[in-house]
Amino acid sequence: MLTRARQSGMTLIEVLVASAIGLFLLLGLTTFMTNNLTSNANLQKAAALNQELRAIMSLVSRDVRRAGYWASPSYASGALSGIGAGNTYSNPFSTINTATAGCILYSYDRNGNGVLDSTEKFGFLLDSGVVQMRTNVGATAFDCTTDSGNAWGELSDSKNTRITALSFTETDSSPIYLSGTAGPNIKVRRITITLTGQLKNDATVSQTLTETVRVENDLYSPT
Repeated sequence: MLTRARQSGMTLIEVLVASAIGLFLLLGLTTFMTNNLTSNANLQKAAALNQELRAIMSLVSRDVRRAGYWASPSYASGALSGIGAGNTYSNPFSTINTATAGCILYSYDRNGNGVLDSTEKFGFLLDSGVVQMRTNVGATAFDCTTDSGNAWGELSDSKNTRITALSFTETDSSPIYLSGTAGPNIKVRRITITLTGQLKNDATVSQTLTETVRVENDLYSPT
């Protein structure tokens, strides 16, 4: 009888030990799976934000490069090399306005007629966490406001992404003279674009992109 009791007691202990080991392994496996799922979810969130910001940056940088394009430039003395003192030059597309934080305004000769038309004024603006793109549809104003005179359309996904910062910084090169150290010259223009965004439902997922683009049309000055 005593031997059977001891045998029965040892069997119970073994079962308890085996159960404890099993629970410990199960807990470790559950923790591993939870951490793995959380890590995958965070990677997916970061990837979604990265894709959204890169799509915005790609569109903005491609369009800003076109600023100042003029299909039919004209000069008082004809060819560029013939411009001298007293001659005039007026490029209606030359101005790029980055003075207002979170906004850039510019124009280019989209239809190639050499005239600054009302539908050839472009820009990007950060307003209430959303990147806006100027559509020109029904616009009567051309500034960095969202009043009824301007025409802006949402570029970023306002349902899932909040843009927390957008900046444009213009850097011009020193004058590159056609001859000597005075007279007609050009300047190479570069715009540095910085874009920061976060997921709307998880502010801990945040990212910043920075890109510097060269404006394809150099800034020309007759003097």
